Amino acid sequence: MDAVTLSGNDFKTVHNTLCELRTIQQRITGVISNELADRLDSVVRGFEAGLANAYEQESEQFDQSFDYYQRFQKHNGLRAIWSIYELPLHGFLQDHPYRGALTLSYQGHAVPILGQTWGDLYRAADDVIRRSGDGHHCFIEGFLFAGDELRLTTGS
Repeated sequence: MDAVTLSGNDFKTVHNTLCELRTIQQRITGVISNELADRLDSVVRGFEAGLANAYEQESEQFDQSFDYYQRFQKHNGLRAIWSIYELPLHGFLQDHPYRGALTLSYQGHAVPILGQTWGDLYRAADDVIRRSGDGHHCFIEGFLFAGDELRLTTGS
């Protein structure tokens, strides 16, 4: 078999299953026989080896996305940091799905959303974070749709 392509969701499922397997492995170490522990370790290493190429691809994609987000940030003079990594390359030029949202709110402040693209949301998020005076929570992590308003969620 030459190559198999996993969807993002399939990769996430396999990765999360491997993480759970590692957790179980750590919890039962010292309780099970050495032979079984060695066998379990071999299974975990097999999963890791099988996913090595996928992890490399994921890392490269993350780096490309991160570079794109930073270029957009710098080009627009933004301070806030984009942390929604599901947005594809050049995604700031694409329309966001929050049709009808007119304002973006955060910590009692609201600003107009001046366009329909993800980039317009980024600029509005940066603006509303600055207006709030919150210099600590500058990572844009999501948006909650509430009628004609979006609510910004951030992290530090």
